[in-house]
Amino acid sequence: MMRRVLVTIAISALLLLSGCATTPKPPLIYQTGAVMETLSASASLSISKGGQGMGNSGYLLYQRPDRLRLVILTPFGTPAMEVMITGDQITIINISNGIAFSGRMEDLPRKGEGETWRQARWVMEIDPPGSYIKDGSVSRVNSMGAEELVTFADGLVVSKSLANGDSVRYGDYELVNGVPLATDIIMNSHDGGRFRIKLTDPEVNVKLSADAFLPRLNDLKTYPLSALQEQ
Repeated sequence: MMRRVLVTIAISALLLLSGCATTPKPPLIYQTGAVMETLSASASLSISKGGQGMGNSGYLLYQRPDRLRLVILTPFGTPAMEVMITGDQITIINISNGIAFSGRMEDLPRKGEGETWRQARWVMEIDPPGSYIKDGSVSRVNSMGAEELVTFADGLVVSKSLANGDSVRYGDYELVNGVPLATDIIMNSHDGGRFRIKLTDPEVNVKLSADAFLPRLNDLKTYPLSALQEQ
């Protein structure tokens, strides 16, 4: 049960929530096309559904366009779980149980956790600052073939939604090393779940180690992704 909850929280990894300040922040002044090539940050993660919720801390690494590593920590500060995405490959490691699930994204189960990870790919896709429209909403078909409604403000993506009711909001933008970065993310799922991630101490466009996105599977029992629905 804990592994399932942690996986769901990790997904929010990849989601950005708009802030609740009563006074709007002034728009960021940035260069059009200022792209985030790499990101490293501490992360506060939370999940809530049906009046219940829990939170964890961890850290996030990202390298454009499609490499991500999310580490979720126990209350004692030791790693409990890691999720790595590189292109169409995904690896989910349950450190405390000594097991891992690995394979191609297309092999994820079509329901439950598998569907959640597909939404993570959707959340990762954000237009570069100022590259689309300045203000307003547009309906379009995304790279995964789904129709989405995307809303922009001052050239930045602030929300996306799908026909099934899933939505994500990107907020609390900060200028980090010249790049606008949404540091507070929230996803509302069609089944009533709410997933949030808050990034702190972000570093943008710094060099990451060559093995930052290589899963370490030594001494772990590794299963195909289809086994996720059996856990």
